[in-house]
Amino acid sequence: MWAVFNIPVWQGILLLVVLVNLLGTLVVWLSRKLIVVRLTKQHERIGRLLFRVSAGLIALLISLSYANERVEFNRVRDSLEHEASLITNVFIKLELHHSATADSMHVLLKKYVELTIDDHWEQANANPYYSSIAQTMGALAALALDLPENDKRQAVLKAQVIEEVNQMVNLMQVRFYAKHALFPFLVYVLGIGMLFMWMFFAVYNPDVISLFFLGLYNSFLVLLIYFIIVLSNPLVGVLRIEPDAFKVLKNKGIDVYFDQK
Repeated sequence: MWAVFNIPVWQGILLLVVLVNLLGTLVVWLSRKLIVVRLTKQHERIGRLLFRVSAGLIALLISLSYANERVEFNRVRDSLEHEASLITNVFIKLELHHSATADSMHVLLKKYVELTIDDHWEQANANPYYSSIAQTMGALAALALDLPENDKRQAVLKAQVIEEVNQMVNLMQVRFYAKHALFPFLVYVLGIGMLFMWMFFAVYNPDVISLFFLGLYNSFLVLLIYFIIVLSNPLVGVLRIEPDAFKVLKNKGIDVYFDQK
């Protein structure tokens, strides 16, 4: 199933739309076939009411789920931008520190940024705490504690570097804790809700135009559910978050710095 989310976006959406509409049409046809003999006017009124209620509830659940997953998606993306900003601050303060330890930390910061860019979240998913990214960050934290304090200026800079490296450690773990290749439980609820909605729709006369309108609604629901699943897995799939802030930092900041030295 996850292969759908690793192919180009519109191909994946189109594939899901076709599959869901075929399933929906089949459910409507089977339901109609089972109830048509005993269907009365009262049953039609009840079925139409329940169809409208179930369709409205599904739309409400999708809107709430989309908003919630969007917040979580932005949290991971914002953590990357904040971490890149902290790396810049640490880089500047290490330059002002003027020590051999600070120069070593510059090299480790460069390595950390490059590893984060090149990893494509593979180590962050498979083995986060023993990955080369985490080990490099651990080495940075250890070196920060070893920064010399030959004067008051260096002491202040050391304290600030330690504080900001600790913040970087926390932000790095945001990616580690981000969900990987998981379906939100609400998607299963929505799937059951759509199944009931199709069964209730069977009280209508399923002509071509009615099925076409139902197909349009199904397609809209599939589109939203697709993006809910994508947003709930920010580091997986074709629409995963990319470390763009780290790329800008490397290309326009760190590489320029080392080229000039």
